[in-house]
Amino acid sequence: MRDALAIELLTACMAALRSYGLGETRLAELAREAVIGKSSRMDSARAVLEAAQQLAEMIAKWGEHPAFLDASGRPAVLSINGRKSSFGSLATEFFPTYGISDVVDFGCEANAMERVGQNKIARLNDCVVFTGNSFLILAHSVRTVRRFLSTANFNRHPRIAIASGRPDRTSSGEISDKDFSEFIRVMRPQISDMVEMSNRWLGQRAKPSKNGSKRKKIAGVQAFLFCDQ
Repeated sequence: MRDALAIELLTACMAALRSYGLGETRLAELAREAVIGKSSRMDSARAVLEAAQQLAEMIAKWGEHPAFLDASGRPAVLSINGRKSSFGSLATEFFPTYGISDVVDFGCEANAMERVGQNKIARLNDCVVFTGNSFLILAHSVRTVRRFLSTANFNRHPRIAIASGRPDRTSSGEISDKDFSEFIRVMRPQISDMVEMSNRWLGQRAKPSKNGSKRKKIAGVQAFLFCDQ
């Protein structure tokens, strides 16, 4: 039964990865690399998500700093190259090890900005939206799966007390497509409130303590709605 469950887990992961355009042959090659520990890209997800965070901070400055606003106070359409008040200056500040053209491509792929002609660029959003971006969603999925498996691995130990386990709760039921849309509408603010409460609590504890103790773990809550197909 353990092997059957392992195969089912692997099959679910393979099916998800095929939806990103990876074929059977390439998946088999990557699986072999993972099994023998050959891959040197184990921090790829973190690198992508850190870049997304840097992008978010960059477009936030673009929308707030007077040097990057137009006469009406809105984010200006910027020249890609240049020293002051250009996109290049922003890109160099937030992505010092990246080429400006690479930052442009990344920002456009993340739907945070768009090109205006050949030499200018405009800001589209005030945040980095993962929805609709396969590249960012895949990186997010890697981190999500890794965190869930860490919690599951902790909870599976036979001697752990119930009260000491890491909370893991699920609700489910069979509903229509119409009711599922309503379910999303009802639960969206509830999930947002719970995550915001968690952020506030963690933010307070993240401040350096007077006794000088060091933070050693990244902890949090992750919540999402699901719909089995």
